[in-house]
Amino acid sequence: MRRLIKSGVRYSGSTETAGLRSRLDEVRRPGWPYCPPDQGDVLYRLAMSAPRADGLEIGFATGSTAAYLLAGLGTGNLTSIDYDQDAYDREGVKLIAAMGLTARHTLIESDSIVALPRLYAGGSRYGVVFIDGWKTFDHLWVDTFYCARMLECGGCLMFDDAAMPAVRKCASLLSRYYAFDQVDTYPLVGGWRQRTWHLLTTHSFRPPYLALRKSVEIDKTEAGRTFDYWRRF
Repeated sequence: MRRLIKSGVRYSGSTETAGLRSRLDEVRRPGWPYCPPDQGDVLYRLAMSAPRADGLEIGFATGSTAAYLLAGLGTGNLTSIDYDQDAYDREGVKLIAAMGLTARHTLIESDSIVALPRLYAGGSRYGVVFIDGWKTFDHLWVDTFYCARMLECGGCLMFDDAAMPAVRKCASLLSRYYAFDQVDTYPLVGGWRQRTWHLLTTHSFRPPYLALRKSVEIDKTEAGRTFDYWRRF
């Protein structure tokens, strides 16, 4: 019965991204990380609705999340930060090239805590951000700190591995300090069916990823204006 229910509610992906999924299936390697169809479609739709046609992601690996983001950004550009693309035989770079997206993609092969301050200092701004890098709280908060500041108002920042404590803490900080609003992503990918799928596969009604929308510039928030602001998170 459980197997029958799972088969009935499993998300197969939108028709808009069918070609992209087909391409990923052609190059998929067992045991390597690839973006699930529901997460990919959420990224695609967040990118489509971004207030600015440029995106940023921390983590690149097989290039699957980059492909979804680039598809959603239309003619916009994507910057990916990944310190060790060679660990995946540069399959991410090959995928983006094979899909004809190289001209709109920049890969920065560096630790994100080195690359992000440089982008911020250079005035970079993005309409959508995806964070899937190092998951210790100190490192992840540095990523979040800079990404939140470079994100345009109205744009979304999405974390992978939302069940991890460090991710939940960073999301809580964004909500309690910087007025970010959590986005209900289920209506984008199957509604109650996807909720049921996650319950059966992860034993949680929460998706394994988490998206938040920036509602106000950080320097306009109380935390951004008050040097000794404190609120439990």
